[in-house]
Amino acid sequence: MLKHITIEGVRNLTQAQVTLPAGASVLFGANGSGKTSFLEAIHLLGVGRSFRTHQSKPVIQHGMAHCRVVGEVQRGGRTTVMGLEKHRDGGVKARVSGENVPSLSELALHLPLVLLDTEGLGIVTGPPEGRRRLLDGTLFHVEQGFLSHWKRYALAVRQRNSGLRRGILGSDRAWRHEIAETGTLLTQQRQAVAEKIAHELATIAPALSDDLAGLEVVFRAGWDQKLSLFEAMERNADSDGARGFTQVGPHRADLRLMRDGVLAAEVLSRGQLKLALVALKLVQGVLIEGASSLPPLYLVDDLPAELDREHCGRVCEQLGAGRQVILTAVDRAPLVAAWGEEPLSLFHVEQGQVLVA
Repeated sequence: MLKHITIEGVRNLTQAQVTLPAGASVLFGANGSGKTSFLEAIHLLGVGRSFRTHQSKPVIQHGMAHCRVVGEVQRGGRTTVMGLEKHRDGGVKARVSGENVPSLSELALHLPLVLLDTEGLGIVTGPPEGRRRLLDGTLFHVEQGFLSHWKRYALAVRQRNSGLRRGILGSDRAWRHEIAETGTLLTQQRQAVAEKIAHELATIAPALSDDLAGLEVVFRAGWDQKLSLFEAMERNADSDGARGFTQVGPHRADLRLMRDGVLAAEVLSRGQLKLALVALKLVQGVLIEGASSLPPLYLVDDLPAELDREHCGRVCEQLGAGRQVILTAVDRAPLVAAWGEEPLSLFHVEQGQVLVA
């Protein structure tokens, strides 16, 4: 769990120090007060980047050269201090237990996060990239060796594509073998976790809404699986050379959200799609909880503004059971009512200050 966090210069949070409980907390306050920025700061600490922008400058408070987030994470009886500093030029420094981390992905090992942000509807309605990130973000925590397979595959595809674009590959058979080997392993891991997602979704989705009964996920590998990946690449070799990039493989994979054989985005209302997204994120959390000795921290942004009272209550019911959860809202009353009888800590956010209510 995240015991304590210090935030400096993240948007309008000039200086905030907050001790967090093990259970659920609500940050409430007017729009623009800094509630979502607080969640953004935690996301920076656990992922190394914002969930609101890909750029560094908007995250850093005007007039400051950098922002900094430091957190104390408790795991059993041990406390780990981790920190991240992001600069205007895009530079990032991250440390865990006083040591520089070689890769920002290491942060997630110490502070796994699940973000419930219905602004990210593109995961459900948009191109496959967002769904692949959801799939791979889950795999990162539940499957040892996933990251090394993913890195090997991504490197091989980049290098082959570079050679194809420049027309310097007289024969790229060696790259095709590397891509096929690593891509097949990666796909096997994705297929396995996709099946777990499907299993959990069948329970969680109807619990959120009767309208989501029958919702399912269908995994697409990124090539015609009547063929091996190497065979598919052999078949596309000439076309790849003409186009200058690799057209088949796990980088084209998808996790399609379906109902009754039709894409969910085509048959569900916007409100139902928001609940479907929440269901997928809750499933991700359940799978991480089952595979990791360090349960994820759930970040839930402005749930009452996105869902009606009944469905807000159903989401809160799924989130309960002793998890560490941080929720935001303009008005605390709807969340307090939706949360039920479990303890709920309250923080008032006003003009960049986070105060115990």
